[in-house]
This record gives sequence, structure tokens and C-alpha cells, in this order.
Amino acid sequence: MNRAFVSLYLFIVASVIGLGWALNQLWEGLVPEASVSAEVKGLFISLEQSLVGGVPLTHVQAAMAQQGVELQLIPLDELANSAALEQLQAGGIISASDSEQFHYYKLGADGHQVILLSLPPLAGQGELVYRVLLCVFYAGLALAIFLWVWPLSRDARKLEAQTRMLGPDGLPEDLRIAPASTLYPLARAFNQMARRLRDLLASHREMTNAVSHELRTPLARMKFALAMLESQPLDEKSQRQCRNIATDVAEMESLISTLLMYAGFERYSQQLQISTGQMSDLLEELKQRFAHNNQRQLTLELIYTGMDQYCQCEWKLIETALQNAIGNASRYARSRIRIEWQPGTTHNCLAIEDDGPGIPEQERARVFGSFVRLYEGQVAPGENTSGFGLGLAIIQRVLEWHGGHAIFTEPGHLGGARLELHWPRPESTSL
Repeated sequence: MNRAFVSLYLFIVASVIGLGWALNQLWEGLVPEASVSAEVKGLFISLEQSLVGGVPLTHVQAAMAQQGVELQLIPLDELANSAALEQLQAGGIISASDSEQFHYYKLGADGHQVILLSLPPLAGQGELVYRVLLCVFYAGLALAIFLWVWPLSRDARKLEAQTRMLGPDGLPEDLRIAPASTLYPLARAFNQMARRLRDLLASHREMTNAVSHELRTPLARMKFALAMLESQPLDEKSQRQCRNIATDVAEMESLISTLLMYAGFERYSQQLQISTGQMSDLLEELKQRFAHNNQRQLTLELIYTGMDQYCQCEWKLIETALQNAIGNASRYARSRIRIEWQPGTTHNCLAIEDDGPGIPEQERARVFGSFVRLYEGQVAPGENTSGFGLGLAIIQRVLEWHGGHAIFTEPGHLGGARLELHWPRPESTSL
């Protein structure tokens, strides 16, 4: 901040001084100094005679004003210690000019007052030149500030573009900005942050792989031991304990698979492989899978509200999001699940709802966080809320990569939770 302020301040001061000097030289060349003509000398003689003759000053000023001449009397004391005083006392006439008038000074007959006559320039030449040079000054100052701001804006656009552009590891590449740039300290901090995030991501990947490997090995040994026990004659209590252990092992394996999937989504490069296909085909396939694994005898209903069933997306990701949404709905549904495909002119919408307890309005945004389980410890009879709290987080991430979002809305036809998946629909999807 200090560097930018000092740089801009010095640049503006230097620009004002340089432009002022150059335009002053141009002004002096275009508008010559007022010269003392015979008419001006005669006007001074006439004024002195009128004033000495006792004519009131106001009458003389009024007569001069009718001719476009402004008359003033200045005490000689105001010009004391000035270089022009000697010339006036010697009876000379001093001339000066500005953008609007020519000024003439002459010592009065009493020797105590100076007569000042102000005449307009001929044909307004001085005023026109002054206005033109004033416009040139402001335009030059604006150009100078633009030349200072342009590199700053250019580097800011680089920083914005680099932030949006992700490398193969899902993080921005290093930003290259000249050390002389005002944003160089920010670029350096940005690069340090990117390198730090890259190191953290690498450590996270290594830890995830190591943990999954170290956990899968003892789980495999436990599964092998359980398989060996099944061939042995056991009493009912021991068999029940073995089944409980097998259930715990399966749950741990599911947790490991979910964590690996979530870690994979965290490292996803977001380079989507978009293709065109029919959403109805995917929904029918998911319905068949659901019917094959439907242990609670839930009803899954598919609704198509549009004639156009074509869609553009990365189908593997959308399939994963739908599987998580259906799995989440099946844990809370009492008897029915409803999936509605609503292709619009600008956006696609997939709505998944159930007839379960629903989600309170104040909790609808929080449930998309990682490891959030809304009804943990508050399970109603007959509801299966087993899960790890990552399904909705994965859904939200998939929709964000497609430029869309996931949201829980007000209860729909079934009265339970209604999850809507929205993402843009390019015009080229319609076939």
C-alpha cells in the first residue's frame, strides 16, 4: 500500500509539473504579452484629466465599463518592495495578461495610487487558447494516470486469471509478475500460498493412500479369519458375534471406499469430459440397480416433464451424484422415492424427493458440508440413517464443476426432503 501510494503521488506530481511547464511555454508562444499602444496611453491621459478635474470615480468607472474597460485604483503601498515600483515611479506603464484580460498599470497624478485598466483580448483569442490548453492539461493528466494504472490493471487480471486456472494437481500455477510491479509482493505471497497448498495436498494424498492401505490389510485378515470360523461348528451366540464383526468389517470397508472417493474428488482437476446422451437411459439403469438392492421394498418413481431427454454433462460424475442422492433418500424414505427430470431452456433440473421426515429449513445449507449427519443420534423407528456424511458434499462438488448447484427446497409431492440438482443447459444439447 505504501509503495503504491508513494509511486502514484510522485508520478502525479511529476506529471503536473511537466505538463504545466510545457503548456506554459506553449501559452507564451501563442498569446503574446500585452503591448502598450498609443490608444492605451491616450486612455490613461484622459482618465487622469477626468480624475484631476473632480469627476467622481464611479462616473468614470461607469463610462469605462460601457466601452468594455474595467477601472480600478490600487494604493501604492500594495506594490511596495516590488520590482515594478521603480518603473511606475518613473512614469512608465506596465502591461500583463491572463487568459481573460490584458492589464495595464500606471502611477496616478497624485503619486499615491496606481491606475489599473483591464481590457478584454482582441476577438477572445486568449480565452479560446486558454480553454484549449486547459483541456489539453486535463487530458494529459488523465493519460499519465492511465499509463500508471494500466500495468497495475494488467497484473491484477493476470492474478485473477491465474487464480481461476487450475493446474493438473487442482491448484493454481505460479504467477509470474515483474519485480517492479506494484502487485509483486501480492504475487509472491500468492505463489507461496500455492506452493504450500500443493505440499499440503501431496501430504494429504500420501496420508490417504497410506491409511487406506494400512486399514485394508488388517480388514482382509479379519475377513479371512471370519471365513475360517464359518466352517467351524459354533453355538448361536458365537455365530451372532461373528455376524456382528462381519457387519463392522463391511462398514469399515465402505467407509474406506467413501473416503477414497471423496479424496479423489478433492484432487479432481475439473477438466470435465462433457458428452451428450439421454438422461432417461441413465435414470432407467439406476432404477434397475435400485430394485436389485432394494431391501426395504421402497418404490422408486421416475417422472419426465419434458419431451427432450438429451443432456450434456460428464455422465460418470452425474451418475455418482445421482447414486448418492438416491442412497441418501432411501435411508430416510418410509415407502416412496420420486425422481423428476425437468429439462429447461437454460438449465437442467433433477429433483429427488422422498416421503421421509424432511430437513428443517435452517439446516438445508449445512447438510452439504463434509461429515455432516443431520439425524445422528435421533433416528426415528424404521428409518435407516447409516452413512458417513460425505454423499451430499460430493453431490455439491459435482454440480459446482458443472457450473451449477444443489439445493434442498420446500417439500414437494411426497412431503419429505426434496433435493434439486441444477446445472446449465447449452443450446447444443437439444437434438
